[in-house]
Amino acid sequence: MTSSDDRRLQRLEDIEAIRKLKARYLNACDQKDPERVRSCFANGHVVVDCEYRGMFDTADEFVAYYTGAACHDFVFDKHQAGNAEIDIIDEAHARALWCLDYRNVNTRDRTLTLMSVFYHDSYEKVGGEWKIVASRTEFKTVLVCSYSSGALEALVAGRAESDPPLRKAS
Repeated sequence: MTSSDDRRLQRLEDIEAIRKLKARYLNACDQKDPERVRSCFANGHVVVDCEYRGMFDTADEFVAYYTGAACHDFVFDKHQAGNAEIDIIDEAHARALWCLDYRNVNTRDRTLTLMSVFYHDSYEKVGGEWKIVASRTEFKTVLVCSYSSGALEALVAGRAESDPPLRKAS
């Protein structure tokens, strides 16, 4: 193989490693596994920008938020990412855009949340392994429904859960 072939092969291996990293991260979120979530991030300073849900400067801060919000018996999450656009910048840096469809069932609050977001991620190869060093969430759509009455009733429909609640027609 030529050095050009070696570079092309390494690029493909790096792209696959980043795909696996993102899958491991999302699966760990759904499995309520904070240690595995944490292992997907670099040590030290990272940036996790969750828009209106908060900005975190370390993976540990983000994992503490995630644990408090999601690691409960009454929370059932499903993260499904795709449409990855992964760019290898150099042998140690990459970035990607991911499209996420998210479902959340909260049996305590009796709510169903459907959301779509873009993840804008940056990666760094640390000790031969790709890690997330930055992730910005761009919320696209959200639908929050209550099922407490026995039927689905939309509470919020918009770009973010912080959008004003729906008003019932009188």
